[in-house]
Amino acid sequence: MIHKMSLPDPSQKDNLPLKAAPSLWKSILLVIAFTFMIVALFGLIVFLFISGAEGMGLPPAAHVAILVLISGVFAWLVKRMSDTASGMSQRWFPEESDEGNVKRKA
Repeated sequence: MIHKMSLPDPSQKDNLPLKAAPSLWKSILLVIAFTFMIVALFGLIVFLFISGAEGMGLPPAAHVAILVLISGVFAWLVKRMSDTASGMSQRWFPEESDEGNVKRKA
């Protein structure tokens, strides 16, 4: 028997429960762990690529090019991580509105 797949109703999107943002300390620990993993991965990839370039007999200019290319990729990854963290900071530290502090004149 073939079951017909239905597309989700866009009006039902508002009824979905929102996930709570992770706590600040949990996020800080995750960022520290990811940072150590990224630095270790960066070092390993640079080492492997430079070792391969030396094994192939490439000139030192190729070593620099490999380092620049890998650094660019990792800089992009760090940028994406910081963009995500800055978006989360609005949930952790919401801006206070001044509307409650302003007295109305009669």
